[in-house]
Amino acid sequence: MKIEISQSLKDLNKIFLQNGSPLYIVGGYIRNACLGFCETDIDVCSSLKAEQILEMLKNTPYKAKIVNSNLGTVLIESSISDEQYEHTTWRFESYGVGGNHSPEKVEFVSDIKLDASRRDFTCNAIYYNLETEQVVDFYNGIEDVYAHILRTVETPEYVFSRDGLRILRLVRMACELDFEIDENCFSVAKLMVNKLDDISQERFNKEIISILFSDYKYDSIKNPHSPIRGLKLLSQLKAWGYVLPALSSEVGIEKINNLLEGDWCRMIAKMPPIHRVTAFVYDILFALNLPFTFKNVNLVLGQGGVMLSKNEVLIQSEIIEAYTKALAGFKTEDELRLFIQQNNKIILRLIDLGKNLNQFDNILLEYNHMKIDKVPLSLKDLDINGNDIAKFFPNVKKQQYGKILDNLLKKCCLIPELNQKKKLIEFLKRDLMK
Repeated sequence: MKIEISQSLKDLNKIFLQNGSPLYIVGGYIRNACLGFCETDIDVCSSLKAEQILEMLKNTPYKAKIVNSNLGTVLIESSISDEQYEHTTWRFESYGVGGNHSPEKVEFVSDIKLDASRRDFTCNAIYYNLETEQVVDFYNGIEDVYAHILRTVETPEYVFSRDGLRILRLVRMACELDFEIDENCFSVAKLMVNKLDDISQERFNKEIISILFSDYKYDSIKNPHSPIRGLKLLSQLKAWGYVLPALSSEVGIEKINNLLEGDWCRMIAKMPPIHRVTAFVYDILFALNLPFTFKNVNLVLGQGGVMLSKNEVLIQSEIIEAYTKALAGFKTEDELRLFIQQNNKIILRLIDLGKNLNQFDNILLEYNHMKIDKVPLSLKDLDINGNDIAKFFPNVKKQQYGKILDNLLKKCCLIPELNQKKKLIEFLKRDLMK
């Protein structure tokens, strides 16, 4: 097997050879090359330590920066080709009790096989020697790649006991690569799922988001069912109680794991990427029979859950609250118009969300009518502002401006022709005299 290598990488290898070690490509790039595409970063490795690499790349076309000295990780950049490579020194790791992601002890080694033994899955433990142009494969990783199967390098018990996060990586990679999971490997992962309890919440964020959008990881692999498959695999593992600890504290870990089984991914199964987070949290709260409140949305998406930003949690909460209200329907056209105005920031996302579910044609129709009628949807659309109130109504206190403008906005929603400065001032004169 021969892999096309850039001239920049070949030149870098010559420098490594001059300093006593051949350079190897390792992991995803080799795996993906076997699958017929190279849509991933290039990770390289050797026996040279981080400090040696920094020293030997001085006065060369390459810049080196230590990313993690404990793990021997160095980012190498070519000033000629703008290519980047992440280099790690061959190492062997020791872990404490539990499934903590970080090793307790790291020992840099000169034996490439020891480096291979610390890795997670066989498809990630394939090396390519840039000097000999030969593959080094201690665990039959290439065979597993061609078979489209995920299998641990050593026994699953050994691999998962050293790093509980690998249980989530197992699911994520199965979805991204559209691989099957070795039966024994999955059974052991299920038995050892409590190792996730030792992983910090920050580590979960990347894995869960990656699973939700796993069908977009590689252009060459497009399985639209991958995200749903990933969520169901997490349910089979009974992992949700660990992945969503804030929700577990509120509801109970067993209840979460029991209720998030079976066919609970109803909305998300119909959603394009833009609505997946909304559908994800809606499906979870629906399955758990919890109110669609900001508090509960935050339990799923906030710091005790998927760890999205506060602003994103707020937006998702607003969309879900508006969605549940829209499902209940509107008694009058005025009620519908006010709903659209009050939710103007997220109304287009709500309409598009409903479109994927064959819902809310009435909202779209009314929204278009409001645009034609030039109905103001926000305060900036009003033909009057705080400066006008100060000018024409000097006796009104400044802290009252907001309430006055909000009332005018609602009034103009129902009477669009009122939204002219002269008419608004006249209306206020009558209203404030009451």
